[in-house]
Amino acid sequence: MKLPLYLNWIEVYYDGRCGMCCTFHEWLNRQKRAFRVRFIPYQAEEAAEQFPEIADLDPAREMVARTSEGQIIRGAEAWVWCLYSCANYRKMARRLASPALLPMAKRACQLLAANRRGLSRVFFRRKDHEVRETLHVMTGPSCDGDFCAVDQDEWRKELL
Repeated sequence: MKLPLYLNWIEVYYDGRCGMCCTFHEWLNRQKRAFRVRFIPYQAEEAAEQFPEIADLDPAREMVARTSEGQIIRGAEAWVWCLYSCANYRKMARRLASPALLPMAKRACQLLAANRRGLSRVFFRRKDHEVRETLHVMTGPSCDGDFCAVDQDEWRKELL
């Protein structure tokens, strides 16, 4: 993935009903900018007005970004572009965009996207004491020394 040295702006279409997506959007808004970023919930009328083809890109499944040059970026690459928009994280974004790390970033984004609703219910848009209470009732994996066996399906059920 190639990140340009200069860019005018990007538009980021995200799930305005997802706590994790909204928290990421809020965090990005607090960062010093390298270029302008407009955040638009894909459910908003403005999204369809600004970008009529947005529905064809299935934004409910993965974040979509569009550059000032008309390039469409989706999923993990859109997350990297968002990070690249932050003046203090450009170097990290370039590293994540490299052929060596981009596959790892894609896997991480796929995992987060697949579990974002459950993660949002547990971690985002809740007060700290609610998160603590939810995590407290979760059971940990059985461990033998330094090795812990995790039944992914059971862990996922507890999270969701």
